[in-house]
This record gives sequence, structure tokens and C-alpha cells, in this order.
Amino acid sequence: MHNAGPSMVYKVIARKWRPQTFDEVIGQKHVTRTLKNAISDRRIHHAFLFTGERGVGKTSVARILAKCLNCHAGASPEPCGTCPSCVEITSGYSIDVHEIDGASNTGVDDIRTLRENIKYMPSRDRYKIYIIDEVHMLSTSAFNALLKTLEEPPEHAIFIFATTEPHKIPDTILSRCLRFDFKRIPAKEITEHLKAIAAKEHVSITPRGLYLVAREAEGSMRDAQTILERAVSYCRGDVDDSDLEELLGHVDRQIIYQIIECILAEDVQGCMDAVNDVYESGVDLKQFYYDVLESLRDVVMVKALDDTSRLVDLADEDVRRLESFASRISVDVLHRCFRVYFAAESEVVRSLFPQIALEICLLEMIYIKRAVPVDEIISRIDALTNRLGAPAGAGGVPAQSASRPQSTQAADPGEHSPSVPVSPGYDPAVRGGDDIAAFLAFVQKKHPLAASLLSHGTLTLAGDNAINMAFPEGSFFFEKVKEPETEKKLAALCREFFNRKIDLSIAASREKKNVPDRTEKKLHDKKNEDSALHNPIIQKVVETFNGRIVEIKTDQ
Repeated sequence: MHNAGPSMVYKVIARKWRPQTFDEVIGQKHVTRTLKNAISDRRIHHAFLFTGERGVGKTSVARILAKCLNCHAGASPEPCGTCPSCVEITSGYSIDVHEIDGASNTGVDDIRTLRENIKYMPSRDRYKIYIIDEVHMLSTSAFNALLKTLEEPPEHAIFIFATTEPHKIPDTILSRCLRFDFKRIPAKEITEHLKAIAAKEHVSITPRGLYLVAREAEGSMRDAQTILERAVSYCRGDVDDSDLEELLGHVDRQIIYQIIECILAEDVQGCMDAVNDVYESGVDLKQFYYDVLESLRDVVMVKALDDTSRLVDLADEDVRRLESFASRISVDVLHRCFRVYFAAESEVVRSLFPQIALEICLLEMIYIKRAVPVDEIISRIDALTNRLGAPAGAGGVPAQSASRPQSTQAADPGEHSPSVPVSPGYDPAVRGGDDIAAFLAFVQKKHPLAASLLSHGTLTLAGDNAINMAFPEGSFFFEKVKEPETEKKLAALCREFFNRKIDLSIAASREKKNVPDRTEKKLHDKKNEDSALHNPIIQKVVETFNGRIVEIKTDQ
């Protein structure tokens, strides 16, 4: 039995296609350009800090920088890649480039050992370089031990730190490093790179499949390469879109488009059937909620922006489909639908019955789409007011409500009646009646609640400095007016109106209010209802908004 030689050892895609030069790094041009210029100008900092999400190229760029600095052909932005130093750094066993895992070497003793070793010159190369990955995992004592060395390192020493959580690094360390923030890699750039890798690996995968892999990676090139390798192993050759979606646990995007189409078409049956199909297929409805949310967000972006290339990472055919959706819905309705769906997150994600919560949410979106916008309602009311606001001529009526009884006594143009109702017991012929009416109008303006109480009693002037107030015995209004706070407020209002101190006399009256007969009241209400139903303004409102009268309330 023969052992497999080194040539037969399989190398995973993420390692096999790891960038070896700055030009091969994807999506981090702002970092690679700065580093290349610094090397060309011989402006080499002694400490670098690379921050960013996982799989965006931090460690790869650190190794490329080490090769550029220690290449035997000379420090250059373009390492030769063939000298012993370049080969050893690429393989990960260089004697002068030390890669340290910050998570495994967190103690102060590890840093003390590093400080002792850094004093010695490199064994062969130009610089002794320390690459510390996940540097934020070092303890506080370790950071303190590193501080002095980091501030004044030997001329032959260079530190390169990499971390996903820069906020955990002490400011004293941050201030001594040249910091570079690595960005998430756009899905389109990941797609193009995966396309090149698939061609070199002789893997057949559709552009849509490449996009699905890139979207799942969420900006991480390493994750995208790992997902591609999983897909190749799952499909054992050519990668089919349906198999890839099954592998990723995603629902077919066409079902999401079907639901959006049903919302636009107000097709309740089709929308509910689509949700049921998703549920029966075994898809996680909570994840499905987020998939639909992402698509709705893309529709909003397509509707709001002229150029969506930077904000919507989708295949061209998907963008065209979203543009078709956006063209069929107004901005106002689209925003309302999105807000309803976004607000339902807690109900869907945390619910024990996510299917029901999702169905209710989608139904609400359909019904919102049917609703008439507020602006349109206001414009209709304005138009109706303009049409009916003209003076009555040919059978028209004045603008007052027809249900309100008209006064049989003509009013003198020079007089202004008080706007508050006068109590049934009030007789204008009583001495001082005009002053009482003016006082009631004053109270109505200053304190509407007090005016409401006074309207249920009888007020008369007793001389020049007193007012008698009588309320039905045992009534709520009598008890309320007798409260010290209310009585104090009424006294203050009297003083303010009459401009002098007024004595209040609040008494209970045994005379019952004049209550109309029940039959008479029914006839009165019936008359008012008929009057309201035949009011041309009310009829026109019902006709304009295609509504119906549910209830008529008359004055008691």
C-alpha cells in the first residue's frame, strides 16, 4: 500500500486562490494603493492595524506586505514570488515572519517572550515581521507589556495587527498604529471573481448561482469561496440553481416575486397560497420574512433612485423585475406597505405561529394599497366644498347643517349673541340678564369646562356684587360646582370679568328641569334624522366617497 504524496493533497479553493500580490486583492483598492505608494516612497511605518469583517483580506494583505518588504529582489510593491523569502511567507513557515494567533497567546508572558526575541536581528531577511491576528483578544496586561516596544521598536522590527473588533483595542495602542479599515466586498465584485475561479476549476455555474453565493457571503470573499466549494461538493460537478438554493436554505426568489405581484394586483387568494406553499415546503418562515424584506427594500431603492448600482446588488434580470414592480405603485403606497411589513418583524420572528403573523401582515399590506391616500381625500373634500359653497339659488341650501333648528326671531345686525347655551331657567327679562349672558360667554372662552357646568344651572345677579347660582338638587353639576377648587375658579372668573369682588351663592334647587316627553323626544330625533339624510351636502359626501351612513346621532 502506497501513501499519497504531497502532490495528491487537495488544497481548498480559499487557500488555492488566495491573492499573492496587491493587484490580486479584490475590493480593497484604497488599502493596496496606499501600501504600494508607501513602499515605493520608502515610507514604511513600524506598526500597521488592519480592521474589518472576516474574510475580506486582512491576513492576505499582511502576508503580501511582508513579502514586499522582505523580497530578495529588493523592497518593492511587486514581490518576485520566487525567492526563498517569498516562497516561505506564502507557505507560512518563514523564519523571519512570525504569525501569532492573538486568541491563543493572550497572556503577558507571551508578549514578554516576544519583546525578548524582537531585539535580535533577522536571521536572513531585511525585517523581522510579527503578524498578530485577532489582536483584540490580548489581555490588558499583555497590551501594557507591548506598549513600550510598539512605541520604540528596533529598526528591523515591524508589527502588523489584524482584528475584527478594533473598539476593543486600547487607544494607547491604536494611536501608535497606521490604521487601514477593510470594507465589505460588493456582491458584484465577488461574483466576477468567483466566475474566474469557476472557469479555472472547470465548474459550471450560472450567473444567478454566482450571485446567490455572493449574496450569502455578505461581503466576505473567503466565505464566498467556501460556499462555492460546498456547492461543488453537493452537486458533484455542475452547480444547479435549484440545488444551490436548497443547499443554502433559501426559498426560490420567484416565490418572493410572486408574493409582491399578488400584493400589487390585490390578489388575496394568490398571496395566501404562496405563503402556504412556502410553509409546506419546510422553509424557515422567519428567514423567509427577511428575504421578502430585502426584496421590498430593493423595490423602494429602485423607485427612489435613478442609479441603484451601488445600493442594489442584484443580477440584471432581477433589477428589471423590480423596476417593473416599482413602476406600478406610487411612492406613498410603497412606503406605507414597507413600513407595515418592517413593523411586523417582532410579530413574525418571535411568534410561535409565524405563518399566521406573516399572513396577517401581507393582508394588511393589500388592504392598505386599497385605501384612499389622505392627500386625495383632502383634495376631494376641497373640491366638494368649492362646488357646494356657492349661495343657494336653484334648490340649494345654506352651508349650515339642516338638522339645526333655525331661530324664529330675527337678530339685530348690531348685536352679537353669546356662543354658549343659556340654561333653560334663565330669563333674559330678569334684571342683569345681559350681564349674565356676557359673563357666560366670557367663561366659555376662558374655561370651557366651567362654562359647561354653569350651563346646567340658573344664574341671576343679586345686587351689584353678588351672583346666585342654582343647580338641581343631588345632581352631579351641583356637587362639582361645590368643590372648593371649582368654586375658587369661578370666583376668580367673576372677579376678572366684573373687575371687582363678587360673592357667589351656590344653592340646590328643588325644581326639576323641564324634561321633554319621551314620545316628543322621539319625534324630534326622527325629524332631525330625516333632515340629515336629505341634506344635499351629506348626500354629496356619500356619493363622492362611495360610502354609506352607519349611524346618525342627534343632539340630546
